[in-house]
Amino acid sequence: MANLIYKRVSTDQQSTARQNLVLAEAGIEDPVVFEEDAGTSSRLHPLQRPKFG
Repeated sequence: MANLIYKRVSTDQQSTARQNLVLAEAGIEDPVVFEEDAGTSSRLHPLQRPKFG
């Protein structure tokens, strides 16, 4: 079973560094990562966001 990981931040001033640290600490091997660009509307239902397509 694949480990599907979705990472996003709200603004250009934020990064996914903390999310990466948590994944590394969890020992998740070979995750399939979908990373959304900053500014993707939080008003969209998660399944309507571009990377879920």
